[in-house]
Amino acid sequence: MSTAGGAFGRRAFWTALVLIAAGGVFLRAAFIDARLAQPPPRGGGWRSKVQLDPPLSKVGWSHDEQLYYLSTAVNAFRGRGFFPDYNTVRDGIYVPPPGESFFILGVFTLAGKLVEPSTLLGIQALMAGGMIVVAGLLCRHLISPLAGILAAFLLAVHPDFIYLSAFLLTEGNYLCELVLFLFLATMAVESGSPQMTLAAALALGVLHLQRINAAPTGVVLAVAWLLYTRGRAWRNALILGVVPFLVLVPWLARNLATYGEPIWVNSNAGIHFYLANHPGLDAAVHPYVEEQSGALVPELEAQLRDRDGRLTVTYYEYSRIYQTKMWEYIREQPGHFLRNCAYKFVNQFTLVQTGPRMAWRRWNSAETYTWTQRAVLGLGLFGLVAFVSLCPSPQGAVIVLMFLAFAAAGTLSILSSDGRYGVHLRLFLTLFIALGAGAVVERLRRPRRSLSAPM
Repeated sequence: MSTAGGAFGRRAFWTALVLIAAGGVFLRAAFIDARLAQPPPRGGGWRSKVQLDPPLSKVGWSHDEQLYYLSTAVNAFRGRGFFPDYNTVRDGIYVPPPGESFFILGVFTLAGKLVEPSTLLGIQALMAGGMIVVAGLLCRHLISPLAGILAAFLLAVHPDFIYLSAFLLTEGNYLCELVLFLFLATMAVESGSPQMTLAAALALGVLHLQRINAAPTGVVLAVAWLLYTRGRAWRNALILGVVPFLVLVPWLARNLATYGEPIWVNSNAGIHFYLANHPGLDAAVHPYVEEQSGALVPELEAQLRDRDGRLTVTYYEYSRIYQTKMWEYIREQPGHFLRNCAYKFVNQFTLVQTGPRMAWRRWNSAETYTWTQRAVLGLGLFGLVAFVSLCPSPQGAVIVLMFLAFAAAGTLSILSSDGRYGVHLRLFLTLFIALGAGAVVERLRRPRRSLSAPM
């Protein structure tokens, strides 16, 4: 369907899109300033065991930020190797996802020095501005300029997305990379171009390096593409199914050479999956990963830790052993496992984690934040139905299939109490609000014209 005309002309659309993106960057910068104004906590715990180089020492980085991602980039920049400080202050040799550390190291390398915290977080805010623009273009192409503007506005002001830009965690840049992949994948399906498909596959590979959540989605899309075209698009399907994993091969080879272990992205997936799927889990009562520490097997812990409680094996081996225990549980108690999966599937949409999540005063109450999340859920599901029923198309199916794949993968995972682990689903719901609203408006404007886009 053509994106020309409609309520916005091309120039008006781009003007509005750029202004909205600039506003989104401003909101993120304001929250970053608010975070950086907070003094770092005093020493103690893990902080007493690490040395933060200036100017990075000005900020009270969280455990994950410092011990996983920031320290890895600093150590690499200082010539100490691409290794996290976690390995020196905690137990076991841990390999975090490299994407965020690659980003930080890239900034250091371009600057030729360690940069101010505000610079790192400011670049993340600018990347979020790019995400807003790409999301607007995506929804404009799928439905209408109105849908594009609405998508951009919602992403600009959504409290969770503003919040994440102020932290050096994987989720913030992951959302930017995910939106880029969705745009490239929809263009690839529409055009059938192998070159565009390759670009989408490379983007998906980079997404895997940031977080492993989307690992099966390339294969899912490839199979769906094959079925839809009855095998005619086998080259494109092969590219989309294989290339993302080829992007991971250099990182896998490095980990094999360094640790002697086949770590594709990070070394803790097995332990996370066990905590999310173990015999003692009651997802209806204890839905968060922080509540699962008591699930560890005492006999295994005694075998795998020394007298001081430190692991005597690498984190990958530790994780692999618990992953084996998880599969044993699934085989022995399939009914209990499926019951918990049902609860976890619902939890990832209906549970509202901690708030407030942004610097806007209007969101500084848990009640307002809760109602905001419920509105996103309700309107997002309505938008999904409207989008699918009023505007069915192969490229639109890409967005829906990705959403379903993430939701299905979430049933094997478990939520974190701060809401980080489910934020990608809120991204899809936000896009569905815009796509559904755009589809409804277009149908009301042109009730006799089919909104289905050509292949």
